[in-house]
Amino acid sequence: MAKINMATPFDSNKGKYAKTDQIYFKTRRFDEQVIGVRQKHPTTNEPPTANQQAAQTQFATVAAQVKTALADPMQKAALKTEWKQQKKCKTLTGYVFRKMYLNLNGD
Repeated sequence: MAKINMATPFDSNKGKYAKTDQIYFKTRRFDEQVIGVRQKHPTTNEPPTANQQAAQTQFATVAAQVKTALADPMQKAALKTEWKQQKKCKTLTGYVFRKMYLNLNGD
């Protein structure tokens, strides 16, 4: 029986690739299928800096505060009335996150 390869070669690259990423094409030996492999830019493979780690910690802290605030029915009702009076944030979670983030930073 003849072996049929249904995979077509990539004519173009589509997807959310960063401009700094490089894309390589490899061919598998056993079925000769072309596979696109994304190789990250060397600078993106470095560990996070101290500022990035601080931002990640701050984000996690605020996310935990938002989760606990929205779990309490009384606090959620009060936040919902505040959210309905403003027009900047489209979601309740986004409004609460913004409020907690600004309170954490002292703004």
